[in-house]
Amino acid sequence: MTICIDMGATEIKVAPITQNENGISIGKIQRLPTNAHLGRDGIVDALYTAISSLCSADADGVAIASAGDIDTKTSVITYATGNLLGMEGFDFVRFCRDYFSLGARAINDAHAALLGEVEYGAGVNYRDMRVAMLTLGSGVGGAYYADGAIVTNEDNGFGRFGHLCIREGGRKCTCGKLGCSEAYLSGRAIHRDAAAMGIDGYDIFEKFALGESRNVEFVARFRENLGATLDRVMEISPFDVCIVGGGVADWMGAQFDSVVDNLGYNVIRASLGNSAGMYGAYAHYKENRQ
Repeated sequence: MTICIDMGATEIKVAPITQNENGISIGKIQRLPTNAHLGRDGIVDALYTAISSLCSADADGVAIASAGDIDTKTSVITYATGNLLGMEGFDFVRFCRDYFSLGARAINDAHAALLGEVEYGAGVNYRDMRVAMLTLGSGVGGAYYADGAIVTNEDNGFGRFGHLCIREGGRKCTCGKLGCSEAYLSGRAIHRDAAAMGIDGYDIFEKFALGESRNVEFVARFRENLGATLDRVMEISPFDVCIVGGGVADWMGAQFDSVVDNLGYNVIRASLGNSAGMYGAYAHYKENRQ
């Protein structure tokens, strides 16, 4: 059994994944707050609690998907925005070894989500193609897969698609820049923009499907921002298909296809839901554990 963690700005998800001759299976997912507002100490305490909940003699290691930039060779957070305040330089391998005597491997959460979808989900049939992914959640994550592996380098901005500028001189993002896609497509941005238009955010897309004028206008703006983001992604990471996942994709629900239709790209919905990051972390751990 491998302890699998998906650590985001809002919550930490943890679940056991096991593998046998019949394939892999994921156990019950537990959720607890990341406590990012408490800074590094609060986040680390939450991570400790999450791992402790499954730590046993059956555990063979810890597979982690985390927000922030991760050096996949060392499993160290090399860059963290205000979403994980104070976590830059955090060493997951050392933490899991020192506190739990377990091996660990970490990967960026958006990269993990794409790896999970390609290995076990919506991207299985696209493994020999170029695949981009946008994970729309508390923030906006990005990832790119080509030639059988995650591709992250200077040429594609290290896959930080959430921090591609889509509006010159636009809103300030958590990264400090202006006009990033995250400032327009994240769940937080959607709630804020919906409230500004007097819309109840929880049924935006349902009322859009019913033709309510404010919701139709809101979704039109959302589509413009999503289309602009896809344009920018295509410039630096040419793709054959883009998988869209995260809480916002789930929020769209049955309206997903109508929201992304006719944007000029092959856009499909992720199929692993909230488990994608853990599946991807597991795939990365199994391939790279020492």
